[in-house]
Amino acid sequence: MASHSTSPNLGAIALAYVTDFIPTQGAVASAGAGISGGYNGDSPDLKIIIAFLLGLALYNATELIVLAFVTFQRYEGLYFWSLVVSAFGIVPYSLGFLIKFFQLLDVSQDVGYVAVVLLTIGWYPMVTGQSIVLWSRLHLVTNSRCVLRYTLYMIIVNGIVLHPITTVLTFGSNSKSLKPNTLQRFVHGYLIMEKIQMVGFFVQEFILSTIYIKETVRLLKLSEAVQDDVRSFDDATGLGLLKNGNVRRTMYQLLAINVLIIIMDLALLGVVFANLYIIETTLKGVVYSIKLKLEFAVLGKLVQLVRARDDSDNSFMQRNSFEHRDPSSGPTLEKINSGGTSGATGRLNRTPLSNDFGNQRLPEFIDLRRVRADVTHAEAADGDDGWETRMHKKGERWRRRARVNRGSWIEEEMDRHNIG
Repeated sequence: MASHSTSPNLGAIALAYVTDFIPTQGAVASAGAGISGGYNGDSPDLKIIIAFLLGLALYNATELIVLAFVTFQRYEGLYFWSLVVSAFGIVPYSLGFLIKFFQLLDVSQDVGYVAVVLLTIGWYPMVTGQSIVLWSRLHLVTNSRCVLRYTLYMIIVNGIVLHPITTVLTFGSNSKSLKPNTLQRFVHGYLIMEKIQMVGFFVQEFILSTIYIKETVRLLKLSEAVQDDVRSFDDATGLGLLKNGNVRRTMYQLLAINVLIIIMDLALLGVVFANLYIIETTLKGVVYSIKLKLEFAVLGKLVQLVRARDDSDNSFMQRNSFEHRDPSSGPTLEKINSGGTSGATGRLNRTPLSNDFGNQRLPEFIDLRRVRADVTHAEAADGDDGWETRMHKKGERWRRRARVNRGSWIEEEMDRHNIG
């Protein structure tokens, strides 16, 4: 009986002792409190901020989960499951802090650990899951196997190192049975570790976003240099220009969201170093939910563009092979008169010749009806594929031999996307 009666008193004394170590809970300036136990202040403004931020995070997470299951036709793939799991993690994370700060459960009893368990379970997939969402679509903008491998290693190592240490300090800071001096050490260690893990995860997301930004800028510069790719033209209908405009628009959106991700992470990092614990923990759920919604919108478009380009490439190759098999049909280039005005469209149709000539104007004396083959390149001799084709085949054989002994799931995932 004595042990049961003294345990709550010990927890209450410890919490009161730690309260002297943490800022007082009387106004909005007391947002640094709440590490051990809940929020005991009487500031209605701070309570409104807590409820609003946690409610907004729950709303965004619920909306994203519904959109994911409604939008995706097949529930498979790393991108889909990392997105769903990360969004689901925001729910227990927000509920845990809602219970903790408003003390919906008695923090002096063992039932008070429910809040700590919920916020910890949600914190793992919310933070690391968001980085995996970015990594799962990184192969769409970069083809470097080295970059993809080491960024994945970075995510795994950060998760293994930063999550468990912070979890131990979180449970220790909210313990009901520790002596006041021991509890104070846990709280002090948590304040330090919270900044370390925030910086670690910030650097991780900064690296991923920087890769996206760098590769997106490279693709935009390449698009400007090439200007109108011949594969994007569709018989003077204007669909090619529209397609090219959609690609560039998506690239700019991808660039914008990654810059916005870095800005939001910097703002969150500033709140952490200002020791505003309550604001930091409640704002974190909102920030990660917004980042997930932005990634869901833009990365989904990026996948559609890549699939559309693959389909157009396949159809283009099929049409080329058909035209080569039927030389009697001849090319369909339009001849233009010497005055420089085109016929009906003023545009070259898509054929092997049009790919070689581009948009240059052909003189009037060339009779395209008599052209039966690609006269811009010499025909290969029988059995001779050309040095470019031979080098390509040798490279493919070497790459296949180099991958014979690779059996990790990382290599299989990269091979499935034809990376590297």
